[in-house]
Amino acid sequence: MQYFQGIIDAINGLPGKLLQVVATVNEPIYALTKTLVVTNVLLGILVVTSLANIYMLWRNGRR
Repeated sequence: MQYFQGIIDAINGLPGKLLQVVATVNEPIYALTKTLVVTNVLLGILVVTSLANIYMLWRNGRR
């Protein structure tokens, strides 16, 4: 009976251990998402400015 009690206790302890693992894995991911948002915004600005530059060059080249 003690053997089965040990197995049941081990199974009951699994969700807590899994939550700990998920929490430790999530911390760096949250930091990364902020970095990714900033990077994506900067890339968006870069694309917009490059398109504006291409348009300006095309408009000036037509004259």
